[in-house]
Amino acid sequence: MLIQPGVLSYERLFNDFVWDVPKHINIAELICDRHARTTPLGTAVIEDSERGVRRFTFAALKQLSDNLACRLRKLGINRGDRVVIILGQDVEALVSHLAIFKLGAISVPIAGLYTGDGLSFRINDCAASLVITDRSGADKLNGLDLPSVVHRAVIHQQAEGHELDFDELLLDSGDELEPVQTEANQPALIFYTSGTTGNPKGALHGHRIVNGHLPCFQLGFEMAPKNADVFWTASDWSWLGSLGDVVFPALYFGHPLVASPGRFSVRRSYQLMQRHRVTCPYLATAVLRKMRAERSNEKLELHVRAIMTGGEALAPEVLKWAQVIFNAPVNDEFGLTESNQTSVCCTSLYEAPANSVGRITPGKRVCIIDSEGQPLQPGVTGEIAIWYDDPTNMLGYWNQPQKTADRIINGWLRSGDRGMLDDQGYLYYYGRLDDLIMVNGLRVGPDEVENQLAAHDKVAEAGVIGVPDERSGEAIVAFVRLRDGIEADQRLKDELQAFVKQRLAAHCYPKFITFVRDFSVTSTGKIRRADLRKIYTEQFSGALAEPV
Repeated sequence: MLIQPGVLSYERLFNDFVWDVPKHINIAELICDRHARTTPLGTAVIEDSERGVRRFTFAALKQLSDNLACRLRKLGINRGDRVVIILGQDVEALVSHLAIFKLGAISVPIAGLYTGDGLSFRINDCAASLVITDRSGADKLNGLDLPSVVHRAVIHQQAEGHELDFDELLLDSGDELEPVQTEANQPALIFYTSGTTGNPKGALHGHRIVNGHLPCFQLGFEMAPKNADVFWTASDWSWLGSLGDVVFPALYFGHPLVASPGRFSVRRSYQLMQRHRVTCPYLATAVLRKMRAERSNEKLELHVRAIMTGGEALAPEVLKWAQVIFNAPVNDEFGLTESNQTSVCCTSLYEAPANSVGRITPGKRVCIIDSEGQPLQPGVTGEIAIWYDDPTNMLGYWNQPQKTADRIINGWLRSGDRGMLDDQGYLYYYGRLDDLIMVNGLRVGPDEVENQLAAHDKVAEAGVIGVPDERSGEAIVAFVRLRDGIEADQRLKDELQAFVKQRLAAHCYPKFITFVRDFSVTSTGKIRRADLRKIYTEQFSGALAEPV
C-alpha cells in the first residue's frame, strides 16, 4: 500500500497499512521499464560529473539495459549468477543493475574504497563471474587471486588488454531481450556488511526490496513525491542506504534522480543541489556533519523541501544547524543492512522527541527484546528486533545458513543495536551491543582490522576498538604488540596505517595507534576489548601516547 496525499494521522496510517507485494516482480520493471512504456521521454537520471552533464530518459535507460542484458547473456551470465559492480554514482552502475535484474542474476555492489584482501574476499565469497568497474577499480583487481572471475568490463573506454569495453557492451546486439520472470523473494542483490567477528557477511535481498522501502521514503521526504520533486544522495550507490532509501524509490515514482560521480565535497554538494533544483536530498549523518564543519560562504538559492538522514546517531547540534541552513524538515531514519528503514521521522505528521529516530515505519513490526528474545515493555532498554517476515529484510546471509539462524530468535531478527521503544511508537537508538565500529556511517569490523595489522611482519598481535570522534562519528584505535626487537616509533605507525589502507580500505585504517607490551585476554585467548576501552578512557583522554 502506498501512502496517499492528505494523510493526517500516523496512528491511522500505521494501523491500516498492509503490504502490497505481488508474487512476480522485477526491480528493473518497477523502476524503469514500465515508465519507458508510459512516459518514455520522462527524465530518469541527470548525471553531473567532471565530464559534464548527461540526461537519460526512461526509454534510454531501458534500451541501454536491454542491450547490456543481451550481451551479458552471450557472455554466460544467467539466472542466479553474481555480478560485482565497483562504481560510484555513474549511470553505468544503474544500467548494470537493471541488466542484471532482467537476467535474473544477482548484483553485488562494492564500494570503491575497498582494495586488496577487503576486495578479493567479497568477490570470491560470492563467486562472481563478472566485475564491472572503472579504470581505478580494474587496477585494484590486478594481482588479486580471483578464480571465479571470467570477465572484467571497464567503463569510459578505458579497458586494457583482455578487459571488456563496457561501452561496446551497450551497443545494440540485434537480439530481442526476453526478461527472466522473477518472484518477489528471488535473490536480486548482495550487500556486504561487517560484523564484530570473522569476515564480512553478504546480506542477500530479493526483488521485493523496492516495495519494502516505499513507506519510509514517502514519510522521510514529507509525503513524497510532490510534482516538482528531484532526488539526490551524496552517498555512494554501493550502500543499501543509497539504492534502497533514494535511488530505487525515486525511479519507482518516475521522478528525476541526480547522479554525482566523483569525489564528494561540501562545495560541490551545494552546487549540485542548486543547479538541479534538488528538493529531496538524502544527506547521511556523516555528510551533514562535514557540511556543518565546512560551512559555505556562498549565497545559496536552494529548493530543498525535505531532507532524510541516517546511518548513525544524529547529534542535536547538527540537526539544529541543518534545520536552520536548509529551512526544511530534517527527518532521521534508522535501519541496518539486514533490515533497513525500521523507523522514520516525518515532521508534518508528528514531532519526534529529542534523540529519537522517529516512529516505527508503517508495515514494520518492531520490539525491544531481552537476551532470551522475550519482548520487553515500553520504556525498557534492550535489543532492537524486527519481525523477520518483512520485505525490507534480507533473505539471509549468502551461503551462511547458520549465521542467518543465529540472527533470528522467536521470529525476531536481532539488530545488535541497543534501544528503547516508548508507548507512542517512538524508537530510541543507544548504540551497538557489540564492538562494531561506525566510521562515517560505514561499518568496520574490528576483527578485519586486527587481522590486517597482525599480517604485518613487525606485528605480533593487535587489538582494535572504536572511540568517539567529532569528524567521523567514531575513530579506529589500534593497540599493537610488536615482535621482539622491533623499535616503536612514528615511522612504524605511519607504515601500519598505510598497510591497512592498502590491504583493506581507506576508511578502515586506525586513526590512532599505540604500542603495548601485553594484552589481557579471555579464557579462550581472545583480547579483552573492554579492557582496551578502559585503558583508552583512563590513560589517554583522547590523545594516544606511547607504550603503556
